[in-house]
Amino acid sequence: MTVNRRQWLKMLALSGIPSHVAGCFAQVHHDLLAATEPDAMPALDWGDLRRALAEWGHTPWSFVATGRSRDLRTMINDCCDAIAQHEQSGHLATAIVVLRGDSHRLQLQHCVAVFSAIHGALGSRTTNLWFAAARDPALADVMRLTVVMNASG
Repeated sequence: MTVNRRQWLKMLALSGIPSHVAGCFAQVHHDLLAATEPDAMPALDWGDLRRALAEWGHTPWSFVATGRSRDLRTMINDCCDAIAQHEQSGHLATAIVVLRGDSHRLQLQHCVAVFSAIHGALGSRTTNLWFAAARDPALADVMRLTVVMNASG
């Protein structure tokens, strides 16, 4: 089996994720790593992402919504409702949002809609809202929206 440079970097990245983030399920890890890929829009810096995750003292809270691109508004509403129901004790340091879809479904207006809605849902509770859109050819005809932030506690 041949492993290319990007696969090696991903394996190293996985080994570098702080152990307290291990509570996140695999899909959240996959989406966070995809947001660091060079073709993500914009690509999140791996070092910045790792520092943000390390600052969270325990397992971060996450929410994932998947649906057809025409159902993006429903996915956004589900995420905003989940954020509103998630009790926060104190000020959030960082929230990370990743929108995934295939190259035919992932469009700029989707990114703007997601960023605006999540920014509005978080209000002034966060100092850093990081957003990335990453292509995933396996998501033919569907999109996935992942939100990860400090856990309450």
